[in-house]
Amino acid sequence: DALPIYESATLSDIRALIRKHEAFESDLAAHQDRVEQIAAIAQELNELDYYDSPSVNTRCQKICDQWDTLGSLTHTRREALEKTEKQLETIDQLHLEYAKRAAPFNNWMEGATEDLQDMFIVHTIEEIEGLIAAHEQFKSTLPDADREREAIQGIQNEAQKIADYNHIKLASGNPYTTITPQIINSKWEKVQQLVPKRDGALQNEQDKQQSNEHLRLQFAKQANVVGPWIQTKMEEIGRIAIEMNGTLEDQLDHLKQYEQRIIDYKPNIDKLDRKST
Repeated sequence: DALPIYESATLSDIRALIRKHEAFESDLAAHQDRVEQIAAIAQELNELDYYDSPSVNTRCQKICDQWDTLGSLTHTRREALEKTEKQLETIDQLHLEYAKRAAPFNNWMEGATEDLQDMFIVHTIEEIEGLIAAHEQFKSTLPDADREREAIQGIQNEAQKIADYNHIKLASGNPYTTITPQIINSKWEKVQQLVPKRDGALQNEQDKQQSNEHLRLQFAKQANVVGPWIQTKMEEIGRIAIEMNGTLEDQLDHLKQYEQRIIDYKPNIDKLDRKST
């Protein structure tokens, strides 16, 4: 576990502390000879049967004990600093990996959101079927996209797990990106909501184009009948104007018969006209 003094430290803070600790260790090592000299002098006094040797020995032992304690504390502090550094390095690498994967995934979601809301204008069944095929292809990529989202969130969770286990208080936010797990989840939910809306819009347009195609076929079928009939009648009327025989009354009766046949056929023309609008 991280010591309380390191709980809120950043990786750069810990590395700065390690450099200071290394300088302290160097300074400490420089005093090693002095401690050894004190111990040697005490030993020499003992060999000379110095009258106050017990007092000297006590004092020497105290110095040696304090030196050993100082050495032990120094070693413990170094281990704690190095352990915390390693933990923060792991967290830092996870933050970097998260940022590298979150950025393109975020861009993909923004592009998908725009595409799903894109207005479309089509005029044929082929065009709407092309859009539907593209949409189905997009939907087939969603399971992989969801797995990538979960993997990205897993990286963040792992970093937080390491921090919590070692009682490390992480600084707010990832130092490599502003894209938070909350932002990713929010945009993913929007994509999930837009997909069925796009399904509905494309299906409605397909139904409309299929209806239009049915009407076009009906119109073409009737136009193929009405068109030749009109052409024939126009030719017949033209011949009547040239080949008029008999009395005026006979000619008038003949024209009235043509007029009645045209009037009788008019519902077919009106029906065709309605289909064209």
